[in-house]
Amino acid sequence: MEDGAPGVVDAAFRPERVNQNCLVHATPMITYIFRKRLPTVFSIEKIYDALFAQMAKSGAAVCRLELPYTSTGILAVLRNAWFVARRLPRGYVHITGDVHYAALFRPLTKTVITIQDCVVLQRGRGFKRLVLWLLWFWLPVRMASAITVSSAQIKEEVLKTIRIRPGKLSVIPHFVDPAFVSIERPFASPRPRILHIGTTPNKNLSRVIAALSDIVCELLIVGPLTAEHVQQLHENGVRYQNFVGIDHAAVLDLYVSADIISFPSTYEGFGMPILEGQAVGRPILTSDLEPMRSVAGPGGAMLVDPQSVRAIRHGFAALVADSALRSRLVVAGKENCRQFTLESITASYRALYQTLGWPGR
Repeated sequence: MEDGAPGVVDAAFRPERVNQNCLVHATPMITYIFRKRLPTVFSIEKIYDALFAQMAKSGAAVCRLELPYTSTGILAVLRNAWFVARRLPRGYVHITGDVHYAALFRPLTKTVITIQDCVVLQRGRGFKRLVLWLLWFWLPVRMASAITVSSAQIKEEVLKTIRIRPGKLSVIPHFVDPAFVSIERPFASPRPRILHIGTTPNKNLSRVIAALSDIVCELLIVGPLTAEHVQQLHENGVRYQNFVGIDHAAVLDLYVSADIISFPSTYEGFGMPILEGQAVGRPILTSDLEPMRSVAGPGGAMLVDPQSVRAIRHGFAALVADSALRSRLVVAGKENCRQFTLESITASYRALYQTLGWPGR
């Protein structure tokens, strides 16, 4: 592909197995399909780029295909479909999320679709919702060889959304990036730094701001703020810093510099900030809801009602005041995140590919 052309095709690390167009020479290719990269939303890419690299490191013939257009309308969907039809090599395909419809336009492939969540269905009503249901769920699921989800909660949602043969659906959780390791630092008692990841409505930032109105702290917010957020921060007297469009290394630095991780989300497909905070060795405040409760593990986080400002306030106040509580949560969190390693999750995907006939080991 020429520089500047739409979409990205990356042949990984073993040129004797893959030519410049990602065609198979020896073992069958696994092509990972990604949505168009967005400047402020990169959770899918962060996870599956690491899986892609791990598969390549093991000697698998792999290819990365990034769609050229954001899925904001039927024209963009059709353009992406045409791109897939022209660019996709034969072999095996793993659609990493958000663009399930790419399964409709792949030639002679066995396809795995990872469904991150069912939020797309909330974007429309009536006929629009029907089109989204058809293109993102009903038709792709029937074209796919296997479906994966990251949590039991999303499995239930998918089963409610569309009928699917039980043996076709697997729960494979996400993994902790190996770059997230435990780094101790003294708790900043006079003014603890609270890291809040995400500013979309489900991330519950407005309630967090209200909950912190009487707590001396500095709120580190990752994600673009609305005018209402800024006004609320000022009205509640919350000192804050805002970070937008920062890279993965900068996000990791924020985890290390934080004293508490804030993640009382009202809806998630998984909840990666929980594991990332545990891996770095920070106490977590998150929602007493699934899948956050299961991701955090037994005693791995302060669980609160995300709909209650009072409950969130009490949770933060307890974490700030009680060093023994923080220590217990950190110890349990470190133990919990050990089960979510890159190696173990990659092994789960390799085993799934093999059930479809992929000959790799």
